[in-house]
Parts: sequence; structure tokens; C-alpha cells
Amino acid sequence: MSPVASSWLLAGAILVLVLGDPTDACTCAPLHPQTAFCHADVVIRGKFVGVTPPSPTRSTEEFESWIRYEINVTKTYKGPESPGDVIFIDSWQKFCAYQHSAPLDGKEEYLIMAERQGEHLVISLCSFVHSWGSVPPSQRRGVSQAYGEGCGCEVVWCRSMPCELSGDAQCPWTVGLEDWDWNWQGPQAERQACLPRPSQPLEDSFCAWETLDDSFSEATANSPGL
Repeated sequence: MSPVASSWLLAGAILVLVLGDPTDACTCAPLHPQTAFCHADVVIRGKFVGVTPPSPTRSTEEFESWIRYEINVTKTYKGPESPGDVIFIDSWQKFCAYQHSAPLDGKEEYLIMAERQGEHLVISLCSFVHSWGSVPPSQRRGVSQAYGEGCGCEVVWCRSMPCELSGDAQCPWTVGLEDWDWNWQGPQAERQACLPRPSQPLEDSFCAWETLDDSFSEATANSPGL
């Protein structure tokens, strides 16, 4: 993972160190799914088929820090993985650990956005990991088609109005002004993408919100290239 991506991962999780379970001290900052997609190194649909929990090492009898999930890839949106591949995705137990609560029976597909950190492909409690059935059709279209086109744009989280933007390649995300939870909810997260617009004569190109089609079908999602 690049230093920029590492900084983004740290920015996505605000840790307050207290006594007790480290995951209880984790608060996640709002992230638009387009931002998560663009910063991820791998975006797949896959099925959780196994887990290797932390265990004592032979040399020190201290517990390893990583929880390792075994994933059967069914669809790749970003990254080199191919359908049918079995990959391992890790979560650092001491840093907002992702705990998969559903059965590891390989029956349900999940949309997973992960980042590379050294030899590990990593997710955390703050990562975009959702059952495919719960992902709105417009977000499915974003992952399949739109979000990648908007990686040159920037979604800016607005805490108050007026929202301060530093350039035309930014789109104001007003989730902070509304009563929405941090985890990918609200109309802009569910139905919109920040995408570039064609340049006008003598003007630079700019980015703007575009509403994504919510009629995205399962057949379309499984079409080649989507």
C-alpha cells in the first residue's frame, strides 16, 4: 500500500484508546462508497468460506495480530483476482477488527473493498463489506461502471454550510448536515456519484454529482465487464 493509501486508511478510522476490546474504541469517519472504491486496491464480490483466528506463535506464545478470512471470488471489479480464485483477506485485530458475523458457509455473496498493506490484503471495521443483497441497485451500478470514472474527482464531506471546496474537481457531500449514520447511507451515498463533466470552451473540466440509474438488474451486474 502506498503512503497516501495508508494515510487514507488511518483517516477512515478514528481510534480512541481505552481499556477493553480494541474494536469497542473504534469510530469510523464517513466515507462515500466512491471514495472507498477509488482508494481500494481490490474490489470483489465473494463468499466467506473460512477463517483463521489469531493463535499463539511457537517462539513467543504471543498472539498473532491478524485474523485471516478465506474468500471465494465470484466477481472482480478492481484488481487482478479472477472468479473462482480463493484469496485471503486479513483484518488487524488491534485496529478496528472486522468480525464476520454471518456463517462461513459460502452461501451468501459480499461486496468487499480491500487495501494492500505489505503482504496483507486488509479490511477493517470501517471498510465497505456488505452482503450483495443489501447493496442498492444504484450502488451496484456505481461499483460496476461509475465509481472508477470518478476517481479523478473528490467527494468532500461537509460538516456545515457553506461547504468549502478548493477546486472544481470536488463535490460537496452533505451527509454531515443530515441525520444519517456514517455507514454509506443517505441519498448521495446510495444513488449518486461524483463524475467529471466535459470541458466548456476556454474552461477547465469539473466534477458534479450524477444520479445513478436504480434499475440496475442482476443480469446487468453479471454481464461481462460489469
